[in-house]
Amino acid sequence: MRLPIANIHSLHVYEKDGISATLKFPANADGDAREVAFSEAHLAAAIILYCRVQVIPEPCDACKVLSHSKNLVSMIMEAHYGEQDQVAAEAAREIVEGAHSGKALAEAANRVEQD
Repeated sequence: MRLPIANIHSLHVYEKDGISATLKFPANADGDAREVAFSEAHLAAAIILYCRVQVIPEPCDACKVLSHSKNLVSMIMEAHYGEQDQVAAEAAREIVEGAHSGKALAEAANRVEQD
């Protein structure tokens, strides 16, 4: 799939068989506007590719979960290394499960940092 060489006019994120997104591009010289839909798998691949291009480390064996809030998409990665204590494991699980709540995310992240 090739994307048009144009600025994105709008983005719509929604839940349909997982998290999906539609990019809308402005009309071209012929007056044709184009929309490109991305499935959850395509969104996950795009985020992983972005991390690689930007040299952002992402563990390949981590559990990757997409979440969305309003018109934003995020990927949360949960990795367990060796003997992880129970508090940190529970906090990591809460981060994944409560990703839609900024308050829950901040509280869980604070507990991980304290331990």
